[in-house]
Amino acid sequence: MAQPFSFGFSGDDIDVDVDGGDAPAFGPPAAAATEPASEDQPDLTPARSHKLQELMDSLPSKISYSLVEIESPKGKKLMIPRRELFDVRLQLMAEDDADSSAPTGLDDSDIKTNVYEGGYKSWECSIDLAKLLLDRGPRKDIDDLCRVDHVIELGCGTAIPTLILFHYALTQSLPLYFTLADYNASVLRLVTLPNLILTWASTLDSSNPTAAPFSEDSPNPFHDSEESHGDLYITPELTSAFLEALSACPLTLSFISGSWAPADAFLNLTPSAEQMNTLLLGSETIYSPSALRAFTETCVGLLKRVRLGKAMVAAKKFYFGVGGGVDAFKEECAARGAVAAEIENSGVEMGEGGVRRCLLEVQMM
Repeated sequence: MAQPFSFGFSGDDIDVDVDGGDAPAFGPPAAAATEPASEDQPDLTPARSHKLQELMDSLPSKISYSLVEIESPKGKKLMIPRRELFDVRLQLMAEDDADSSAPTGLDDSDIKTNVYEGGYKSWECSIDLAKLLLDRGPRKDIDDLCRVDHVIELGCGTAIPTLILFHYALTQSLPLYFTLADYNASVLRLVTLPNLILTWASTLDSSNPTAAPFSEDSPNPFHDSEESHGDLYITPELTSAFLEALSACPLTLSFISGSWAPADAFLNLTPSAEQMNTLLLGSETIYSPSALRAFTETCVGLLKRVRLGKAMVAAKKFYFGVGGGVDAFKEECAARGAVAAEIENSGVEMGEGGVRRCLLEVQMM
């Protein structure tokens, strides 16, 4: 078996209070909200890569956000800004040429098979994973993990687990390569990238609300630490400063939309090299048999390409009425030469209706 990473996670269950009307969607995703399989389903959207500048070109002039408090099993706390869903709706209404599939997911649907995969919402399992990642400790702990080079989040959506590590990299000046993948390109441009920019802005010196790249006309909204929401104005000075911050670290961002299947097509778009020690993240990605198989094939394919690799997957033990779940995922991993094991003392709580949630580590044998 490949040399394991050692995270040393432990702790008691911690309740996370998420603010406001755009709170995380807590569900299986529910079978009732997921379109049943049929021969009339749309074709899978082929995977394609997106350049950072391509996504930045569609940024609005202002992003409204709320703060999500993440508290780790060991009691660490971090406020993560997340774009408000109402603000996404406003941007779509203002766009004359909006992608016709983009409004899907902003209604009452959790998932529409082969159309929308839940990326606008922050699922509770992503909060579980974010809480665990917050306990990774000071920089020396990452060095002890053989210096993780590449973080990949599959099915990233609002990307809260990645935001924890992105915040860490920014504040510790730690070079990292991030790949964020979501089925919907609209999710990447409307919530994933804005959340990365918000997280970066939240790390800037808040003692001076008009310090560069802010001004009296557009001050740093994170200056008032007592506010749980605010607006970040996307000025040319701010976007330039964001790109400069990425370059200085350096931090590299790559984005992929579309289906994980076929795995080879997706893998060909994912930056990698044998010497890039890789940490792969996923939450609520094994909710149905088809999603489970595609995710496992891609996950194992990514881990096989590197000398040292590990995946951390957050999921519900069983997805009632849909067919996915942890036991089936373990079997799919074993069939491909990988081991998936539940993380002990992860601080994960019982979900609504008594549905158990858990965190798993996946490594090649």
